[in-house]
Amino acid sequence: NALWVVDGQQRIVSLARILLAADPDADSFALYFDLDATDFVIPPVTGKRRTDPSRWLPMTVVLDSEKLMQWLFDHAADPGSRQRRDTAILLGRRIREYEIPTYIVRSDDQAILRDIFNRINSAGKSLDDADVFDALNGSRFQSRPSTISEISSDLEKLEFGRIEERILHRLPVVDSARSEPPRLADTQAEEAYRRTAATASQIILFLKNDAGIPHYDLLPYKQAFVTLGRFFQFHPHPTPRSRELLSRWIWRGALKGAHQGNTVSTRKVLARKVLAHILPDSEERSVDGLLEMVKDRPAVIPDVADRFNFRCAASKLLALALLSFEPRNLLTGDRLAAGQLMRRVPSVHDSSPLPQIFSMRPGESDEYEGYLQSAANRLFHPPHQGGIRRLLTGITDPGLLLSHGISTAAQQRLVEGDSAAFLKLRAEWIRPRVQSFFDRHVRWDESDRPSIASLIIDDEAG
Repeated sequence: NALWVVDGQQRIVSLARILLAADPDADSFALYFDLDATDFVIPPVTGKRRTDPSRWLPMTVVLDSEKLMQWLFDHAADPGSRQRRDTAILLGRRIREYEIPTYIVRSDDQAILRDIFNRINSAGKSLDDADVFDALNGSRFQSRPSTISEISSDLEKLEFGRIEERILHRLPVVDSARSEPPRLADTQAEEAYRRTAATASQIILFLKNDAGIPHYDLLPYKQAFVTLGRFFQFHPHPTPRSRELLSRWIWRGALKGAHQGNTVSTRKVLARKVLAHILPDSEERSVDGLLEMVKDRPAVIPDVADRFNFRCAASKLLALALLSFEPRNLLTGDRLAAGQLMRRVPSVHDSSPLPQIFSMRPGESDEYEGYLQSAANRLFHPPHQGGIRRLLTGITDPGLLLSHGISTAAQQRLVEGDSAAFLKLRAEWIRPRVQSFFDRHVRWDESDRPSIASLIIDDEAG
């Protein structure tokens, strides 16, 4: 009796991972509640928790009243425990007793379901038009693709990973100015799905071949995929110069955070800007308009010593920098392909395809713990039963080590058992190369002029 979740799936997943994880720290969605500040916080560093353990309530114990009571009992002797206990109990009760409203529609008649779906999303607090397009128009003709799901499956042949259906839904398959979710004729729907597949293919090839982003999961902001869809809709065959400038736009916007579209409101704001800058009648002015949106340099760039979380754009950018070292297999010496690395299924506690060199251990200094949580403690490599650290100590080929950003001096510290010095040296070696990697892609100091051909004015036309 499983049901499809039409709207709210991301919220359900987030709640489940925050409240039901087996370990309060291992999952990348981990969250704590500060019982003094009454606010949700990311996992505090171990040293801070050791100093005042009753202040930080792991959200993994809140949903189960027995677990919560046991946690409170274990911390009953700590200072200020009474007020904190009352806050924790109130938090647990509110979360457990909160009722999530759900609307369930059941019918064997697909046409009726489509009509209900259309009516619900045409008034009141509706979903975006793109979110309901497939429900209204999919699977009504014989040719493939006839659904967004089929498009997503077909695109996997390009070895870019699986494009999320919600992103494909946002590509400009229909007139975005329509005020109601569109119910198209069969021929119109067939053409819309065909154009969506073709546009998505163009975007993928551009990202792989021009922007140097080899896999969908490494794309820092997925909204950029949608913006490129608008550009390729009007200009399906851009000149080499335009493709070069579009690549700069991708990287500049990623470093600035300008491609963010994580909420409905930010997507709408970004969409309005994009519509104003991408012009159907001029490829060059469209590219220039996009570059204008990201003209200011970011105040800071991602650093290898920052906290690493693969769900965040900054960490994906660092991952792309590590991948630029052309990492090789520590066992065979063969170069590792991005697709091969990204196909690794992350554990339920770690959403990253980059395994840790050292696992987290309690009792370490705050500085060392910071390095343990950073990109300096990550590398691209298939998992190994004996552990990555053990493999690294036995490598004698300096080139193989450098393909993972590890100098001979850093390896020597690893062999000596000084893991803190190893991580610090690795971070120092990687840092300037990350900066150079970003500089090669953004090219802030180079001219953004369009192609020479576009600047030539025909005398007769003049």
